[in-house]
Amino acid sequence: MSKNGGHYLGYWRIAKGISMKKIKTIVLVCVTICLALTVYADEFNPLVFQYSNPEVTVVFSEALNVSAERHQEIAYEIAGVPKSTIVDTNVMTPDNIICTLFGHDLSTTTVTATHHKVRVYSPRCLVELYHVTACSRCSYTDPVLVNSFHMVCCPED
Repeated sequence: MSKNGGHYLGYWRIAKGISMKKIKTIVLVCVTICLALTVYADEFNPLVFQYSNPEVTVVFSEALNVSAERHQEIAYEIAGVPKSTIVDTNVMTPDNIICTLFGHDLSTTTVTATHHKVRVYSPRCLVELYHVTACSRCSYTDPVLVNSFHMVCCPED
């Protein structure tokens, strides 16, 4: 170790040239970029479905082994969207011969449904957790309600 503090002297000289204002600016820019990317990723998440009537948000914890249209149908069912509002020409059969002979090709995930503004006073929102099992070959779906609770997420009117 030398008189001037050894090998740490080089780092001190580099850091001495950077002002605290520059460091704060760099940190602020990094935090802003991280937050912007998080919002961007959530906005285009194919596993999040939001409906306005009733006001419900349905979130799949992971993708099932089914098509995007089938995810949409399962989200409709869990959200309680009336069947008359669903316009879909790709309707799957209730059961097909392959499922009858060989059984269903099942995949399972957890789905969270948040019903907004259910109550007048806080806590206003109802959160329901479902364990959903679906077949990738037919329209078999088995949503099982695991838990439900009220939470504060919407302000009172």
